[in-house]
Amino acid sequence: MYGEMLLGILFGTATGITPALHVNTLASLLDGLNLFGGFSFVLLVYAMGLTHTFLDSIPSALFGVPDEGTALSILPAHRLVLKGRALEVVSISLWASFLAVLFAFPLLLVYPSLAERYNPGAGRIFVILLAAFLILSEKGMKKAYALLIFLLSGYLGIIAGRFPMKEPYFHLFVGLFAVPTLVVSLRSDIRKLSFDQDAGIKMKRPKFLMFSLLGSLLGMIASLLPTFTSSQAAIIGSFISKDERSFLTVVFSVNTSNFLFSLVNFYLTGRTRNGIMALLRKRDVYLSPPQLHFLLLTSLAVSMIVMLYGVRLAGIIGKLLQKADYRKLNIGILVFIFLASYYFDGITGIIFLTAASMIGYLAVRFGIKRTNCMGVLMLRIIMG
Repeated sequence: MYGEMLLGILFGTATGITPALHVNTLASLLDGLNLFGGFSFVLLVYAMGLTHTFLDSIPSALFGVPDEGTALSILPAHRLVLKGRALEVVSISLWASFLAVLFAFPLLLVYPSLAERYNPGAGRIFVILLAAFLILSEKGMKKAYALLIFLLSGYLGIIAGRFPMKEPYFHLFVGLFAVPTLVVSLRSDIRKLSFDQDAGIKMKRPKFLMFSLLGSLLGMIASLLPTFTSSQAAIIGSFISKDERSFLTVVFSVNTSNFLFSLVNFYLTGRTRNGIMALLRKRDVYLSPPQLHFLLLTSLAVSMIVMLYGVRLAGIIGKLLQKADYRKLNIGILVFIFLASYYFDGITGIIFLTAASMIGYLAVRFGIKRTNCMGVLMLRIIMG
């Protein structure tokens, strides 16, 4: 059992630090190889998925390449990275994720009753209100620009859902959030990135705990509603947190909390809220109470192990990046993104990546919050 857990941590580390390599992709590959069966496979992919949520801040912050759960963290993280605080971003991710695991245990006392009261219509109503609040929070003419970006990204998301692509969210989220950030970076005069070796979090402890708890609660809610994703939960946090550090704390806590509670929701109701749980249902996995308890305790073990090496690993990657020309690095990442898009879904992937990039860059030019690009998920839900 411990071998599967450690192997899961190793695989989750690989997916966490590698741009464009999502944990669901590797999990599907392992499923196809059929090397592990029964509870061993469950433990392996769960440890892998949880580890991924701790470390996926590294490509989001250092390379600007997100997955669905970290897309909204790019701009705040990049601002800190350009100030030399890359290791602090990773520390925020690690500690916010660790606290999300700890907060999950008392929240588990009320979670079963919430799961039983789940109403499919509630998610749709919530998303409608969230979309209205998101657009109306802009000032003046920017409300019209925000509505335009929301509708454009939403329409793109609806069209993407009609194409049989392997990784649709890669093209959409990387295009909407990462490519515009990289393009803007190319226009800057920065040639080298400086990395402060201080990984300390410049945020008061009570404030950090408060925003991590908020993220944990939002992540718990996101795990209940299929129409309410980690990214949408983070949007709520963006209205409450007014600085980069508090917002990142919410985003990273949401991501880990959502993954952990998705396991519990799968155990209680059989519903799947992410690719890992969908893979377990595909295998007709049914967890017993002792197995669930073991996985929850494994969450603590995995968290503590990742905390031991997470910042050191980011520091090693940071030192390598310091030697690189920042402009050439960004060009290389852009080339890598388009090659990955082509590898996943050929010309179709390139087309959707390009379209999403144009919409994301348009949001930058309009000077509106990039959270309006979350219409890519929300409009399809609103339209039913």
